[in-house]
Amino acid sequence: MVDKLKLKAIEIGNLIVENETEIMWDHILEAFDFDVILEENQRLIRSQYFHDEDYVDNVINVVDTALRIDKKEAGEMIEYIFNNYTTVDKTQIEEVINDINQWEDYSIKSKTTDENINSLIANINDSINKGEPVFALDRLHTLMNNYVKGLCLRHDINFEDKDKLDSIFKQYVKFITKYIDSQMTITILKSSISLFSQFNQVRNNYSFAHDNDILNDAESKLIFKQIVNIKEFIDTIENEINC
Repeated sequence: MVDKLKLKAIEIGNLIVENETEIMWDHILEAFDFDVILEENQRLIRSQYFHDEDYVDNVINVVDTALRIDKKEAGEMIEYIFNNYTTVDKTQIEEVINDINQWEDYSIKSKTTDENINSLIANINDSINKGEPVFALDRLHTLMNNYVKGLCLRHDINFEDKDKLDSIFKQYVKFITKYIDSQMTITILKSSISLFSQFNQVRNNYSFAHDNDILNDAESKLIFKQIVNIKEFIDTIENEINC
């Protein structure tokens, strides 16, 4: 399967390097909340300063990583770089940004301090960006197990390690309903408990977790989107609780 995102990162990276006036990578990555990328690509600044041959490779890696973490934020950063630190003309900039904006993006948006969680998210998004959603289902199940257990620990919600994902999520839903305004939202969250129950079955019977008949891409994508939508909603509520 062709990694179209990687090909786009190569195109953008080469375009930046061929036309740049001198980019302040450390300040820009920090401004767009991608400073973690700089920590993982420390050769970037040095190779830029010494005009090393691998500078273009480092730029491509930074662009590629940013697009996989958060396509929208990465697109804004790339547009900012083009407009302020390159001689690329406006028409070409618009073409590049339009290409980015047209991609269907249902990857997981998350930046945490937990490296295990970040690694899982990176692997999941990599499968999604390669157009292989079925490969992501098993890892998404692992991610959601860790995620929901972490929420329960944060709020002192009791559960057993042997409990399945849907059972743990049920306890969390009981807790979070007091922070929800509408009955419809509560109903959606409660109905999601059965969704997680069936997600257990999909993971065990239709993913690469075991020697299974693999689920088709269309259904894999649908399931993936539904689970991620729940996670992103909970992220929003948790941020409000912590404020």
